Amino acid sequence: MVDVKEFAGLRALNAEDFCIKPYDIIDDKEAEEMRKNKNSAIHIILPEGEGEEIYENARKAFEEMKEKMVRDEPSIYVYREIDGDFVQRGFIFTASLKDYEDGKIKKHEETREKPLQDRIKHIEATKANTGLVWTIFRKNEETKRIMDEIMKEKPIYDFKKYGYRHQLWKTSDKTIIQEIKEIFSPIPLYIADGHHRMAASYHYWKKHDGEEAKYVMVFASNDDEVRILPYNRVIRKIDVDDFIEKLENDFHVEEMTEIKEPKKHEIHMYYKSKWWKLLPKHIPEDVVESLDVSILQNKILEPILGIKDVRKDPNIFFVGGKISREEYEKYVDEDGNAAVFYLHPTGIDELEAVADAGRNMPPKSTWFDPKLLTGLVFHLLE
Repeated sequence: MVDVKEFAGLRALNAEDFCIKPYDIIDDKEAEEMRKNKNSAIHIILPEGEGEEIYENARKAFEEMKEKMVRDEPSIYVYREIDGDFVQRGFIFTASLKDYEDGKIKKHEETREKPLQDRIKHIEATKANTGLVWTIFRKNEETKRIMDEIMKEKPIYDFKKYGYRHQLWKTSDKTIIQEIKEIFSPIPLYIADGHHRMAASYHYWKKHDGEEAKYVMVFASNDDEVRILPYNRVIRKIDVDDFIEKLENDFHVEEMTEIKEPKKHEIHMYYKSKWWKLLPKHIPEDVVESLDVSILQNKILEPILGIKDVRKDPNIFFVGGKISREEYEKYVDEDGNAAVFYLHPTGIDELEAVADAGRNMPPKSTWFDPKLLTGLVFHLLE
């Protein structure tokens, strides 16, 4: 169902020094600190500058750094991340943008114009896929067997960064590559993270000729080898009389005496220095409306707190990843925010069901972890 292929990747000689986090989770202060390293990919991904100058600086930095990088023969890569007992791995190859256009690479999120235009301008300047589009597919034992086979060789990269161990293998074996292509031909891919990078590549393809422009670089993993962590909401102010009573219209509300991780359809709230459990009185049957993030939005954030657009409303911000309860409590007790809504992570099966239905999840529904490094390999489009 999806046409995938090898590509001649461009790689840094010192990946540990070069690689960075995904651009969209780097704040300004962190970017400024990263730029002190002249060998960092930050100069390509998030260069200094204002307006259009940013993209010209990205182009210049890429042209300069290219001279110190190695160009592989056409290859497919295996990327593994290790966090204690948790192991995440997948292929890095290129996938057909025609298949994205035809809905065989499925999305679950709408792109926004401002970040989309930013990535379009960046790809036009660099003429490369510099970041990975994270995709998943339903568990397939044949893909695991081939990854095991490739991983018998010594990795080309093996280092620790941002608290995780990162390893990269490559194969240019034509027999193995052909086998990978045949295995993926009937398999749909689901975009986990990177909708704007995917859409930017699609726009580039529509404007440019060339074989490589027809393809986008992706990371593709079995859906049982990835991890979704909570993506929670912090509310700055609650100016609502009888807030708890209003919650009781749609939820069974109880103060928690024992703190455990929330189950599906169980929302935890830290408010007035107490943890509360909110159990919906009614669970919608609709594939999107039944998501916990939708229930929170439709029953609390919008009707009670007046937060209609979570991307734009200044009264809300998001915290994802491995954050302890104590740290969440500090957002309220020490930082002066009003409340935290702590959710059960959205499931892989829920993501796939929404994408299969051609629907979109609410914003900030998933936090995949560990994040994929940017800079392990680049895909040149010309």
